[in-house]
Amino acid sequence: MVSKFIKYGIVLSFLFTTLVFSQDSEARIERLNKVYKNLEYNTIGFNDLKVTWIVTDPVLVRAVFNRFLVKNVLRINGRKPSVELIKEKARDIYEGDVFIDLRKRYYDNEIEYFRFYTEKNISEGDTTDFFFDPVVDFVFLKDVLGDEYYNLLKEKAYAFNDITKSYYDNKLAYKYDIYMNLLNPHVTFWNFTTNNKNKYLLSLFGKWGIDNIAIPGWYNPSYTAGFKVTYIDRILNNKPNDMYFFEVGFGLPTGTTFKDKNLPLGKRLHRSAFNLYFNAYGNFLRYASESLSPYDINLEASVSLSDLETANFKDVTPPVNVFSSKNYLSLSMARKNFFNLSSFGYFGASLGFGMYDVHNLFLDPTKIEPVDQTTDKTQFFAKASVMITQDNPLLSYQLEPSFMFNASESNSYFGIKFSFMLSNAVGFDFRYYGSINFSNNALPAYREDSYVVFSPIIRINY
Repeated sequence: MVSKFIKYGIVLSFLFTTLVFSQDSEARIERLNKVYKNLEYNTIGFNDLKVTWIVTDPVLVRAVFNRFLVKNVLRINGRKPSVELIKEKARDIYEGDVFIDLRKRYYDNEIEYFRFYTEKNISEGDTTDFFFDPVVDFVFLKDVLGDEYYNLLKEKAYAFNDITKSYYDNKLAYKYDIYMNLLNPHVTFWNFTTNNKNKYLLSLFGKWGIDNIAIPGWYNPSYTAGFKVTYIDRILNNKPNDMYFFEVGFGLPTGTTFKDKNLPLGKRLHRSAFNLYFNAYGNFLRYASESLSPYDINLEASVSLSDLETANFKDVTPPVNVFSSKNYLSLSMARKNFFNLSSFGYFGASLGFGMYDVHNLFLDPTKIEPVDQTTDKTQFFAKASVMITQDNPLLSYQLEPSFMFNASESNSYFGIKFSFMLSNAVGFDFRYYGSINFSNNALPAYREDSYVVFSPIIRINY
């Protein structure tokens, strides 16, 4: 009996000692945490001005995720996730749908905030998934990642999006984007990000050709250039449904290129006036109903300001007849993400209509103004297309088959546009349009049977 009491006493003493020691350890850890936090200089008042960026490079995201797996430090609401949950989330990483959000401390270059997140369901209107608990201790983060990966994240020598709010003195916030493409180049020379992570970009743009009426690139002897303002609503990974842009420019004659050997001027639709060009794009319907937010509206127009004199026509030797267009209007609606094609990207579609005028001009060297011999000037057209779009840091592309029908001339064109970018740095743009004859009507004199244009793409961000 005595031995039993001794055993019970030993057990109770052990439990009591363990409980006291555990409470003492927890209190000690709590005190150390308070000391550690008090040692760090609090800069919460500068959070909106701290350098913030998002890692979009899928290979780097996968490597960093693997470091967290090896160290067994992934947590959700402070608890270790199950193996099944980690496998489920790993599939999103394999598909390139997971990114890393980072923020540096205000007074040095150490990373004070790190988190995985995904935008996989953002097109359906879901909130951003924070994936795992964020890390707010750079010492702990450095221990998990090791010096190599930690320093690599700080150096930003990979694909990323800078979402840092601009300083109040915007002269310190210049960033540049040079997109070299013969068909539609642009140069971004000023941008800033607001406190709410909305971004504004100001660019110079160029446009060669009118694809909506199947007259692309160098088959159009005029060029449009001007200013472009881009607005990105709540930028995270620059999803297409959150972007708006407005372009205003002027159309100027450039002369005929790649002439048809059988004709003095080639089959071209010349520019016979100085034009004001306007283009607006975005999901404006979301302000009418949130259910319409996936649909983008594109309004494009070109209006004649003043007619050219006979002597101003490029590559033309009067007397001669030429065809010309002065005014153009197009309205279309598109949705780029009707459904997900898994690794192939998203499937989308577009539908639009519009009008443009065609003038048959006689250039008489004895007269200052061209003589308009047109009887029926206005052309009405409709256009439909489908698209497959993939937006990936390693490889992004867009494939867009289309069909254009001219109701006034009773002719049709089938087109295909394909462009791709490697590592968002180099790529290629290809466009083809071929006539489809559903009637016995011959093509008008300014039309070719087929059009092929292309351009290499070089993009520089700094």
